[in-house]
Amino acid sequence: MKKPVLQFSIPCLEIETEDKPPVFSYVFYELPFPNAPVSFYIANGWSNGEGSFTQEIKLIKPSGNLLVSTGKQDFELKSYNIPQLMVNLFRDMMFDEFGDYKVEVYLNDEKVIEYPLTVRQLTPEEIRRVQEIQNRLENQGGTKEKQVQQQTSESKKETKRISSDDEFLISG
Repeated sequence: MKKPVLQFSIPCLEIETEDKPPVFSYVFYELPFPNAPVSFYIANGWSNGEGSFTQEIKLIKPSGNLLVSTGKQDFELKSYNIPQLMVNLFRDMMFDEFGDYKVEVYLNDEKVIEYPLTVRQLTPEEIRRVQEIQNRLENQGGTKEKQVQQQTSESKKETKRISSDDEFLISG
């Protein structure tokens, strides 16, 4: 067994994986809307290892308290040359504090990376722009709810569940 390295850890709003290499869209380092639920992905790429391992992702509040954890997720690297993509969907997350949250990624209970995820309050100008975009989308012949339902059903086609918990998904 050779321990893998974390090649990347990417927070993003969309991931396309159907019949092609993954495409990460809307990669972010901050979330400017903490008072509403937000769904996003964190994709981890493990490589250069061989054997069975566990991964865990924790989101830590600015206060130091745990916001959410994926729990331990098993994965296997069958060959040194074949990487493993681990995709987690954090659905309808509520951030109740402004500030720097921490994303912590663990391999077999050992922290391998920690990076900030800033949650900040929208400015009045940003709120106005968001409302304009929402109005434009609603006037283009489809409601926001229909678009979200379509995105959700498309996302379900692109990933497979690894547990009975709907919050966390994986694709290989």
